[in-house]
Amino acid sequence: MNLTRSSGGGDGRDAPIEDPAQIRRAMAELKRTEAEFPIKVEGTHTLPYTSHIEHVDLDKQHLHLKLIRPLPHEMAPGAPFEMLFAVGDQRFEAPITFLGRESYLLYRFTIPVRMIQSDRRRHKRYPFRPREKAYVLAQDAGVPGHGLAGPLVNLSLGGLAFRVDRVVRLDDHMRITPGLGFFDKGKELPMLKIRDLPKLPLFEARGTLANAWEQDGEIVIGVKFGDLRDSELRQIQDVLNFRDQMQRSSGTSSVSEASVREAKSRTGAPEAPDPARRANPAGGQTPDALTRLGRRCAILMLVMPPGEARDQVRRNLEAQGYLRLELVDALDQALEQLRLNTSPKGRLVVLDLPPGVEDPLAGIRRLQRELGELRELPVAIMQQQGMPAAPEDALIRPMPRPGADPAAWLPILDELAGV
Repeated sequence: MNLTRSSGGGDGRDAPIEDPAQIRRAMAELKRTEAEFPIKVEGTHTLPYTSHIEHVDLDKQHLHLKLIRPLPHEMAPGAPFEMLFAVGDQRFEAPITFLGRESYLLYRFTIPVRMIQSDRRRHKRYPFRPREKAYVLAQDAGVPGHGLAGPLVNLSLGGLAFRVDRVVRLDDHMRITPGLGFFDKGKELPMLKIRDLPKLPLFEARGTLANAWEQDGEIVIGVKFGDLRDSELRQIQDVLNFRDQMQRSSGTSSVSEASVREAKSRTGAPEAPDPARRANPAGGQTPDALTRLGRRCAILMLVMPPGEARDQVRRNLEAQGYLRLELVDALDQALEQLRLNTSPKGRLVVLDLPPGVEDPLAGIRRLQRELGELRELPVAIMQQQGMPAAPEDALIRPMPRPGADPAAWLPILDELAGV
């Protein structure tokens, strides 16, 4: 359903739609599709409230909106709100006014008197909540480089937003607390991973930082995907389609959220951790669970001659959670397999370096050039006698042979695997 636009002036964007009939049709379409959309207090940077239209009262010109969490009790009638929604392939902003509370999580607002086309979002965004455990890992292209991590906030075919819980310098693993100025628009993110999406344990892409903002003392960044292949677009589309199906089969996600909260209050289950605890998850079990999940998702190609030594390395890797192992006897064989593999992305090569090899990285570098957009192939080099010198490439790292003590080698492996 595409809407025509009225003529007249504007503020640099398309002129506002003020035709009551078109606005009523848009509200009816939102109710029919049970689409979720955010609303927030006008002119503030508070966390938006995800909502959907429960009822349209044309006689009183009211909207009844169901929210996923309650508005503050002190919210006074007449408070101005903004709603951002999609109708067909167009997105709109519209001002609405808070009128009062109907029942639990159900509130009355005015039907908007105008809609302004918004060019901020080409694709419908699907919100994710902390309890869904979807998690984002990213790495910027700076020197020495930084790793970013935090829970997924929303997802679309064009990109995502996530809350930045951790920023770590990759050269010394020092955790830092950056301000908004650290997240420059246009900054490249050559490594971007989303873990634990519905029916998709791991999705990998490249991205560009589109914007960053602060809400409730926490930083959220928006990321635009780089060019995605057809297979990657299908993966994201399948995730979003599955979300639509789940919402429709269960009524709405808002009702589900309310049911969960009511059940918690009846059973006395603990509430979600406060923001301070979420911002520093090291004291809880979530990071450990995510780390184990990351290791289970990673594919390690162990390049090492067969024998008892390789079997011992394999057992030590599996003991730490790296279960998806591909055993390859020699480097030439590994390079051939990677060339033929339709998706080398997501693999980590663990290479046993025989003593006396003059330039063992020549084949790896040649392969990275051949892979083109997938050239970010991380390699961990281990050597039985002495450690190889650290190369300039941040994706090629020396590592002691995995032994019984994981402290010497496991952090390097986790870093290269993006865990």
